[in-house]
Amino acid sequence: MNYKTEAITKYLRSAVAAQANMGIDFKKDEFHIIDKEDLIQGKIGLEVCQSIFAEASKSAFENENESNEKSFIKVIICAKAIKTIFEANEKTQDEIDELTGIFYIPVILDQQGMLSYNQIDKKIPWFPREYLHPMVEPKLAIGNAETVDDYISNHVDQIEKIKSWSDYTAFFKTFYESIAESKFEEKTIRNMEDQASALELENNMYVFIDKTVHSTFHIMRLYNHLMKEDQPKPLYDNFISTEIANINPLVENDIARMQVHSGQMGGEYSLSPSQREAVNHFNCMEDGEILAVNGPPGTGKTTLLQSIVADMYVKRALNQEKAPLVVASSTNNQAVTNIIASFGNIKKMGISNLEERWIEGVDSFAAYFPSGSKIKEAKSQGYQYTNQKGEFFFSDVEDKGNIEKSEGKLIESCNEYFKTQYKDINACKNRLHEELLFFEKSKNTLLSLAQEAAQYDLNGQTLDQYLIGLQDEMKVKQEVVSTIGQRVKDWEDCYNRMPFFCKLLKFIKPFSRKIQTAFRLFMNNEEQGFINEYMSLDEIKEKYSQQYAVYNKGTYDLRKKKDSVEKIKSRYDKELKELERHHIFFYEKEEEKYRLEMDFINDVLDKKIRYITFWLAVHYYECRWVSGEDKLSKKQKGRNFKNVLDQFYSRLSMITPCLVMTFYMLPRQFLAYGDQKNFFLYNYIDLLIVDEAGQVSPEIAAGAFSLAKKAIVVGDIYQIEPIWAINPGLDKALAWSHGVVESLGEFELLEKAGLNTSRSSVMKVAAKCCKYEKFDERGLFLREHRRCYDEIINYSNKLVYKGNLQPMRGKGSQDQKLAIKEWPQMGFRQVDTDVSYRKGNSRCNQREAEKIVAWLKGNVNLIEEVYSQEPVENLVGVITPFRAQVGCIKKELKKQMPRYATKISIGTVHTFQGAERRIIILSTVYGRHDGCFFIDENESLMNVAVSRAKDNFFVFGDINCLKDTQNSASGLLKKAIGSNAVPTVATQ
Repeated sequence: MNYKTEAITKYLRSAVAAQANMGIDFKKDEFHIIDKEDLIQGKIGLEVCQSIFAEASKSAFENENESNEKSFIKVIICAKAIKTIFEANEKTQDEIDELTGIFYIPVILDQQGMLSYNQIDKKIPWFPREYLHPMVEPKLAIGNAETVDDYISNHVDQIEKIKSWSDYTAFFKTFYESIAESKFEEKTIRNMEDQASALELENNMYVFIDKTVHSTFHIMRLYNHLMKEDQPKPLYDNFISTEIANINPLVENDIARMQVHSGQMGGEYSLSPSQREAVNHFNCMEDGEILAVNGPPGTGKTTLLQSIVADMYVKRALNQEKAPLVVASSTNNQAVTNIIASFGNIKKMGISNLEERWIEGVDSFAAYFPSGSKIKEAKSQGYQYTNQKGEFFFSDVEDKGNIEKSEGKLIESCNEYFKTQYKDINACKNRLHEELLFFEKSKNTLLSLAQEAAQYDLNGQTLDQYLIGLQDEMKVKQEVVSTIGQRVKDWEDCYNRMPFFCKLLKFIKPFSRKIQTAFRLFMNNEEQGFINEYMSLDEIKEKYSQQYAVYNKGTYDLRKKKDSVEKIKSRYDKELKELERHHIFFYEKEEEKYRLEMDFINDVLDKKIRYITFWLAVHYYECRWVSGEDKLSKKQKGRNFKNVLDQFYSRLSMITPCLVMTFYMLPRQFLAYGDQKNFFLYNYIDLLIVDEAGQVSPEIAAGAFSLAKKAIVVGDIYQIEPIWAINPGLDKALAWSHGVVESLGEFELLEKAGLNTSRSSVMKVAAKCCKYEKFDERGLFLREHRRCYDEIINYSNKLVYKGNLQPMRGKGSQDQKLAIKEWPQMGFRQVDTDVSYRKGNSRCNQREAEKIVAWLKGNVNLIEEVYSQEPVENLVGVITPFRAQVGCIKKELKKQMPRYATKISIGTVHTFQGAERRIIILSTVYGRHDGCFFIDENESLMNVAVSRAKDNFFVFGDINCLKDTQNSASGLLKKAIGSNAVPTVATQ
């Protein structure tokens, strides 16, 4: 590992480490007070204990996935906090917040008030990273980050030996004293930034319910290994490079690219032009490359990812290779579960029994690797979930009885599809592979025929129409040729009728004039252009002979062209008949039968051949799975030796082409054991897919790139950004201290590459790595938007996408199938409010909440009726900027419409990321005198809010809070809703 790579790796690792050791905000989190003696004795008062458990019970009640009956809970004790000193009612330390915690101790609390060390999680005490050197803008420094790391590293054995509370007390006291250079019992601590004066500490200690998740453990472990490992890792090196990739020309959608594309997971629609462009560029990638694809809402990101996975899967099957290992990942669970849901919901097109799984126990193309806390949810949602040990789903399908049932089902299904009588799996596998080869050849033949046809300039005509046109042209030319022969004969007759002496003495002027006069009278209008009376008969015949040759050659050329096109048609007919023999009817309408434009044929191939080859590949790999390829022995199961993991992932990839996990879980799945040590499987994953990459902070994902060969990164920088755990000051300090930048002034270079951890995303880093650009921005761009009516998405198109989106759904006002015609696509309900009111750090508007629920109550029956084919949960969503307003609306909904309390989604913009509803209501909350800071603060939030609505987006609130200037998000919204008032109750 070179110096620069090592420096950036250490920097990223430190950024991750800092996130696990952040301070707790006393303003946001509820806390309880205990005495110092309570901590030392390991027991807190019963009253405080009951209060903590009551808070925990309330929290669990709000979260339906948690039980509210617990015998113990995890808590964090803030053992040391800086005391705020006032003089003359003024703080003496303006730069330090009130109740600033500097030392936190995680513990277990039982219902009797007893404290104990968490033996399972082995979570240890910490000092917030922002108060440890190095730092850029020091305010409060209590120690050095390096000293903390060294202390933990040197006391691993002591941590492992902690059994009793006294053991734990001894550890955290010594730890504190070593870093702070102060006795644990002392009421002051030295500030390294001001050695002359000590900081006074609070007498009390504070207990918080532990809401932190030790989620970065596996990421940290990977970084630790990366710093010691010199094995080349091209994809990781590309990701962390500060160099900006050179721009290459975009790849054209030519026949070579079309023929390379082999598989498609969906058969309902062909790829859009920009989706196809992305697939073509992906197919040009080499190992170590990253393809960035900007995907605005409703532009088919999921379809694109499915297409790429299907294409890889089919290609491997065609070559009889192992199934590709594809991993899709993101940081938030919503993005991950969206992928799982999409891979389990492929619409069937009614092709015999081909579109069914021919094995037992598998109903999705995705396998989920959840964290322990998400297993219950995964089970309730019916996901196919497993882990590196091969438990749960994998264990169930690998059961001997299930494989035996699958073998019988597979042979029976294969015989049903092919109308055969095969007796064994191998025969089925061979037939499926033969069928794959046939369709691959047929696809390429059809594209070649389309290319051949393209040279004849069909101009939108079908092949049979073009042939009729050629025939007509030939007929016209043949008629002209026939006319020329007759006319030459007529001229000869005209000349022969002249007196002999005139012809004999034509060299004498009076006689030649007589001939000219006769010729002038005999000429017709058509001949005026190429014949004159001064020509001799021989000259006239010469002119006609030239025309004869031209028309004769034209007829010959047309006949030759006709013969060639007929040969193309004949070969095309033959190919169609062959396809029919294989149960494929290529064209859907008779008038489209002979449409041979390249793009049209390529689109049909998506829905027909590429879709069918995917299913054939599915069953081909099912055969290999049933036949026992790479089957694990009893001794191997649950082990993580490399050869065992090779077999495990090989078998899993055969039946589920896409493995889905968060970046927090990903490193754990590719940690192997061998030669008496643990090691990571670098360059192992064939393709890493990053979804919602605009929400992923670089340091969380970077390590995962070392485990893969190539990556496609899909996201949208104009949607909600990551929640950054690192502030810019700490970020600069980390970059400088690890030698990533030689001076703080160079930090801008890191920001330009997107590798900074305080204000960046994986999408920005991928753009830096991507060799292509579209619309003057790095990366490709999915532009065809199909979710929202044009009136709705036009708002986002103007707000952030610079008009580059191409609305495809059409205007709602012109849609004859519009659900509720009385409602505008963008509209408002005026709720007169002077000012909203504060609730803690949030805002509420009770009147607005009441009006929203009242409107819903009056219209919900109609909404359910017109959308009767859809689940109620998919119909209405209420979005608001403030958490307090979410609670307010939910409370009102329970009061007025209890039956719909769980069926109508209510939340902040963040909770709706990746979701869609038929109708979205925005509760602005602000009064007319408040302004609309939240709406104008971040354009991404309004982009997400509006683009969730498929049919209608309604603003409920005081419209006067919105600005009048159209260069702001609120001003643009005000123009979009215009005077479109939403009726109180629709009568449709």
